[in-house]
Amino acid sequence: MTSRRSARLLAKAAPASPPRAGPAAAAANGRVAKKAKARGDKPAASAPASIAIPAALLSASPPATLADHNAMATAIRHLKEVDPRLGRLIDNTTETCSMSLPRDKSTDTSFVSLCQSVIFQQLAGKAAQAILLRFLRRFGTLKDAAAGPPRDRDDPSLGRDDFIFPTPTVVATLDVDEMKAVGLGQRKAEYISAVAERFNDGTLSEELLASMPDDEVSRALVAIRGIGQWTADMFLMFHLKRPNVLPTLDLAVRKAMCHHFGVPFGKKTPTHEQLVELGRVWEPYRSVATWYMWRLSNTITQKS
Repeated sequence: MTSRRSARLLAKAAPASPPRAGPAAAAANGRVAKKAKARGDKPAASAPASIAIPAALLSASPPATLADHNAMATAIRHLKEVDPRLGRLIDNTTETCSMSLPRDKSTDTSFVSLCQSVIFQQLAGKAAQAILLRFLRRFGTLKDAAAGPPRDRDDPSLGRDDFIFPTPTVVATLDVDEMKAVGLGQRKAEYISAVAERFNDGTLSEELLASMPDDEVSRALVAIRGIGQWTADMFLMFHLKRPNVLPTLDLAVRKAMCHHFGVPFGKKTPTHEQLVELGRVWEPYRSVATWYMWRLSNTITQKS
């Protein structure tokens, strides 16, 4: 895994005014109702927007995040104190840690983030971007322009930021063949459907994921077909901005940690447990240390 791929998981969409449904979006919504009726399902409006958050979660303090500048500054100070070698790397890095960057919560939802992560799995960035744009053109909704005449969704000048991702209700009722028509493979189409079903039936919601501890978020996500631990870790770090995640399955992180701590890297070593032990010094800000391990990985690659 590379830092470029990791960063793509949080693709930002520009703030938008209320959406205007185009012909394709209207057709998709029409299919939703027809398919639901044919299956004997309840109307979409009766589906829960989210499940009830357990009282234990409501009474507990919300999980810590890196969403504000003060939290990131605290993390940097801590890491420089406990790991002077990492501190030198931090001082020599001019790029801003992307986990501190804000996101547009109106469009960059948990559902969108997970679906986009599936689309980008095992694909070069340019190819994945093209598939995502075709997906949005066919199933998404055009954002209203501040002024000017209505736009054609097939206008080649339009990009991904001109569209709003379709809702879980719409995606959950799409046929796999419909999604394959925009360039998705069979399995990816099935994975996206599985994600949509979880959000559409209320098993998952924005509020619930935001309130859950890291380990519970991971368990909930890896239970979805097509979502593995690496994707769950990236979601925790870049979408929920959790500060203490260590993605031990990330190859670049594994190699960089071995270089940083002076331990040998092998096909089967270090193990997950060994990496966790090495990273213990960074707690409770392992996510931020990980981001700098990606920077270190880039440096190592350039020198080799």
